[in-house]
Amino acid sequence: MKLKRIIAYIFDIFLVSIISSLAFSLFTSSEKLNEYEDLYNESAEVLFNVGSGEVSEDTLIDLTYRMQLATKSSQIINIGLLIIYFGVFGYLKKGQTLGKKIMKIKVAPVGNKKELNPSLYMLRSVLVTNLIPKLIALIALLVCSKNTWYEITNITSNISSLLLFIMVGFMIFRDDERGLHDLICQTKVISTK
Repeated sequence: MKLKRIIAYIFDIFLVSIISSLAFSLFTSSEKLNEYEDLYNESAEVLFNVGSGEVSEDTLIDLTYRMQLATKSSQIINIGLLIIYFGVFGYLKKGQTLGKKIMKIKVAPVGNKKELNPSLYMLRSVLVTNLIPKLIALIALLVCSKNTWYEITNITSNISSLLLFIMVGFMIFRDDERGLHDLICQTKVISTK
């Protein structure tokens, strides 16, 4: 079951990424996309020349910050789609995303409950997709200075990695295969066969 869960999650994240990219390109002008491409190429050139001693850390931070600002609408679209897909769609489909459906598994309540609690299911989706660190980083991008944003992004990135490690660790090492998100939200993943 562990492998099925991981495959389903990877499939779902990949699907959301594709939809997010398509939505972003539909709502963004080709002029804006060219600007992003120029920023990317400039960043790649700077990174390629890092060993030459021509690039300072401030330059890299500045380019990263500019790219993040340029793609903030993409980040907003991605966060919205993660909420809709994992939270709303998954709940409406009785605990099954497309990845889970393909792998023939679903999220179910623990105990004698017949149906998933919508609030707990939404919280589970927020935890599974690491939305809280993503939202904090996005808010910092929109309201903080470049240096403050950089520090907050480093912290939220580390927190995000740690949370993912803990959630997967719980799932892998517990006999009942429940991740931290399952324990907090009183859910489990079961086979639909």
